[in-house]
Amino acid sequence: MSVYDSLGYQAKRVLSAALTSDESLASSLRESLRELGITLSDFSRMSKIPLSTLKKVLAARGGISLSTLRAIVTAISKLEGKHVEPFIAVIAAVTTLSKVKLTALRLQDMVVKVREYGVSTLDEAIKASLKAQFEGAAVIVCAPVVAHFIKDLVSIPIVTLDVCEEDLDKAVRAAAEKLTRRVKVMP
Repeated sequence: MSVYDSLGYQAKRVLSAALTSDESLASSLRESLRELGITLSDFSRMSKIPLSTLKKVLAARGGISLSTLRAIVTAISKLEGKHVEPFIAVIAAVTTLSKVKLTALRLQDMVVKVREYGVSTLDEAIKASLKAQFEGAAVIVCAPVVAHFIKDLVSIPIVTLDVCEEDLDKAVRAAAEKLTRRVKVMP
């Protein structure tokens, strides 16, 4: 199931309208807010989008930023009851993900789930980070090299995952053993 398929009717309508024109977005957003029974000021508070920005969108003046559109769609999804709870996204190679033992963490009075995104290329990691943010990730955990590339693409916090010294030591020892075996075999 795609992210688009998981959206409710109103969120899909607003998102589709945004891809058409500013006027279409304004009309669709106005109609959706009316049908959802929420005032513009309440929607502003709930979505954390400044009221002045929403008024500009409804007046079809100037374009809309991607982050504002995302916030509008997320807020409408919440109102429609299709909102997903925030989670921690771990973006890493499948071999690394197989070592992840946590599926959820209890923090104070809430449980935060961990969702894994297996990747094998930098391109896949970038796409996974955008997908994770769109799906509601609150934080992304990834390798430093991935963090370097996605830091300007996502608006959520990024935590880097460094290779443990123990794991690195084990890998170097294994490589040294293979090297010594290979040297012994060669004349």
